[in-house]
Amino acid sequence: MVKKVLIAVTNGPDNPEKAVLPFIVANAALTTAEEVVVMLQGAGVWLARKGVAEHILCCKWSLGELLKSFLEAGGTLLVCSPCLEERDIEEEDLIDQAIVAGGVEFIERSAESDVVLVY
Repeated sequence: MVKKVLIAVTNGPDNPEKAVLPFIVANAALTTAEEVVVMLQGAGVWLARKGVAEHILCCKWSLGELLKSFLEAGGTLLVCSPCLEERDIEEEDLIDQAIVAGGVEFIERSAESDVVLVY
């Protein structure tokens, strides 16, 4: 049985399908896994900026709704600190539930996870 899932998201608002798909999978994983973590990296960090997710739609899916469901169900949202710095995004610009983390935490969580997916 899968206990820990880590999903790395490297796509942002410019690719709605690849931004939304990982959150569909993350919400599904929450129904069976004990812990599901999404880590936003690269352009994916834009998804944690206040007011961004609500404007990303793909087919019938709203990223704003998927992100809200993910967090309310106990998912963890990590955001890459060097990626934020590269884009001049400040921590106060992020949604309240976002946790800023660096590469070491990503490596540690990857090593502890039963499944690691990258989008």
